[in-house]
Amino acid sequence: MPRAQRVTASDVAKAAGVSKTTVSYVLNQTPNQSIPEHTRLRVLEAVRELDYTSLAAARALRIGRNDTVLFVLPDWPLSHALSRVIEQVTEGLALHGLSLLLQRPSPGRSLISQWRELAPAALMTVEAMDAGDELLIRESGTVVVAAATAEFGIRQELIGAMQAEYLAGRGHRHLAYARVLDPKLETLSAERWHGFRNACHRLELGEPVELGFDLSVDGSVSALKGMSETAAYVTGMATYNDQIAAAVLAGMRRLGKNVPFDLAVVGVDDEPFAQFAEPPLTTVRQNHTLFGRYLADRVASAIGGEEMVNDAKPDVLSMIIRESA
Repeated sequence: MPRAQRVTASDVAKAAGVSKTTVSYVLNQTPNQSIPEHTRLRVLEAVRELDYTSLAAARALRIGRNDTVLFVLPDWPLSHALSRVIEQVTEGLALHGLSLLLQRPSPGRSLISQWRELAPAALMTVEAMDAGDELLIRESGTVVVAAATAEFGIRQELIGAMQAEYLAGRGHRHLAYARVLDPKLETLSAERWHGFRNACHRLELGEPVELGFDLSVDGSVSALKGMSETAAYVTGMATYNDQIAAAVLAGMRRLGKNVPFDLAVVGVDDEPFAQFAEPPLTTVRQNHTLFGRYLADRVASAIGGEEMVNDAKPDVLSMIIRESA
């Protein structure tokens, strides 16, 4: 019996009475295209009638399953922390015979477009998905895993609170918080700041000073000078991450000030350079090894139809005490 010919996008276009480009726009949900609703519905009906699938989906059907996991990365800088999570997820998935594929969001390309082209066994994201997109993807049989760090015990508010509690425990009553100015990190920065501020109130400390820092020595010097003029009483500072903390250390040196005697500084992430900073940096460490492996196991379990209990781990956050605070 001759092998049935695979249905193509051209076949769909012919059946719907539209161009192949229109089919692509509809299936990929291409932004900024004014496709009439009746045209869109006609294309989708042709897709159903002809049982059209993409090349990747067709391959998945032939071999029984797709061994690819699509990780849609957030629009954040690729920090050491995020790189470490990716590394651990990759290694963990490999133990289950799965491969990780990384994708960045693109203004001209929708999540649905990426998913349709790749037909992955699972999709991972760390940001909230459109409810309609998530429903469509799940109903197709693709596993969706939201890589929520909070479910694992890594809560951004808790990180800020740990910094405040540590500084207060060292006798500091007037604190400041150095936020990052990068708009891509505004959500995480705001959550850590709120956790820090709320802890200060709970500990009956003074209202903390909030400062914006960029990753430059001149910017750090300017921010520190402004603080000394308006809040000279501040003796302890928490920072959004270790990179901002390093900028603070450099700014303090430029001003001829001493850390921790003039200002105690606590960072976040325990970046590799933190132990070599001058002075070595006190910081909050997030256990990205445990988190990455947890995500890999969760994805593999979901693909296998198993349920995995989301137990928060008590040791995913720890204070690494060095000489800066």
